[in-house]
Formats: sequence, structure tokens, C-alpha cells
Amino acid sequence: MEIKEIKQDELEFLCIDIITQTLADLGQKDNDPENKVMLAQSLARDLKRRYSFMPIEAVKIAFENGVRDSELFVLSASNWCKWLNKMKAEIWQGWYNFECGNHHVIQPHIRAIMNKQTTLLIEYNKKRLIN
Repeated sequence: MEIKEIKQDELEFLCIDIITQTLADLGQKDNDPENKVMLAQSLARDLKRRYSFMPIEAVKIAFENGVRDSELFVLSASNWCKWLNKMKAEIWQGWYNFECGNHHVIQPHIRAIMNKQTTLLIEYNKKRLIN
């Protein structure tokens, strides 16, 4: 499911889960629920504005990979934007490799995201043809 299709309150709940897991992965203990809610609202806002066509699965993978590849062990908007931009670039690179016939170089998690995007694109085109 793409981010643009998720209701704001549902997206914020998903963001709280992502943030909680990310903080645990970073080894940070944040017991302040207000701080988590503020981070979740900020993340949800960024996702709606900048990454609305990205599937939520891609966001989760971006955070998982970002934590493992990061040298900064801090959860902040600048870090998650770097992680999400990297994921967006990997998806675009996957589509480029697909178009060039280089299917073997596409990573499995990127291929799974591309398959979901293809399904969403087909459904979107069907809706356009009906209307």
C-alpha cells in the first residue's frame, strides 16, 4: 500500500511502530511517549509530502537498512530523509536495471517493492480506463 492511500491517523500509528523499532535498533532508550508522538507526526508529515508514492514496506526497509548502515546513532528527520532518499534511489536504479535487462543485479527486497509497484500501477490504469 502506498503512503498516499493511508489515512493520517493510521500512518501516525505505523510511524510510532517504526520509530519504536528504530530506537531499539539504535540502542536508544526513549521512555518519553510525547517525544515518540512528535517524531511520528513529523515522520508522517514527511512521508505524505515527500514520499507519498513509496510503499510503506519500502519505508520499513529503508529504516532497517539505515540503522545498520548509519554512522550516526541518532533518530532525526535529517537521518530518515537520507535513508528514504537512498531507498528511493535504489528503487529507481532497480527500474533502470529492469529496463536494461539487468534483472540479476536487482536486490531481492527492491524486486519485491517493484512487484508491488507494478501491481499498483496496473490497478491505477484500470481505474483510469473505467472512469
